[in-house]
Amino acid sequence: MTIFLDVINGLNKFLGFLDISPKYSNRAYTLLSIIPTVYILRIVYGLWLNQNYIQLVIYSLVFIGLVYFIVLNFFYYFLDKNLKGDITQLFVKYLPDDAFNIQNEESKKQKKVFEQAEEVPVDFNEDYQLILVENIQALIEGQEITTRDLTKQEGFLIEENTLYPYYYVKQIDAGTYQLQIGKNYRELETIGTIRQTEPLRPIGLFIVGGDFVKDGVRYHEPYRLKFLAKKEEVTTVTRTRRSKK
Repeated sequence: MTIFLDVINGLNKFLGFLDISPKYSNRAYTLLSIIPTVYILRIVYGLWLNQNYIQLVIYSLVFIGLVYFIVLNFFYYFLDKNLKGDITQLFVKYLPDDAFNIQNEESKKQKKVFEQAEEVPVDFNEDYQLILVENIQALIEGQEITTRDLTKQEGFLIEENTLYPYYYVKQIDAGTYQLQIGKNYRELETIGTIRQTEPLRPIGLFIVGGDFVKDGVRYHEPYRLKFLAKKEEVTTVTRTRRSKK
């Protein structure tokens, strides 16, 4: 049993080291959960042979629960579907809001980060928006950018402050940088130039605009990018003089 848990822990750490999108990491964890489920089934079979019916019932319930959640996760992460028998929706309905404050905590951290940020002017190339639209469409199809269902809720298709996943700021010389984006890090294209004499401390490149729904009507505004960097810290030095007697 100890060796089995060590193997599971090792695989979990290995997946944590990989820099992959949440979509594929969740798929991997779903497949990984099959291993302990099969092991529990083996225990159930052994209890049945030994006629240990009390523990048999307990482990059988555990096995059924694991299979249930594997099926839920498979439909959600592999087929992008929610099953009608998804009991997790009951938790959302009846538990207090504080029980699901992960997004609130993230938004507070994000707000704090943006308070320390400023938008850096970028001299974009003339056709950069054509490249941007093509890349965003490919990232949406690959589910690397989160979108909302505009048939069910209003707002922008791509949520506010969504980070563009693949970008790079390349320094050309003192005070001159090239901003590059792509569908992945192997296919980066230069879309603009940043000129700044102070050291550049990037926070992120964020997507703005796109399709949105307001009052039941769908609109579109061109996608654009907003590049944020940390504000230059201003330090003040105060001097005190001691008078001689």
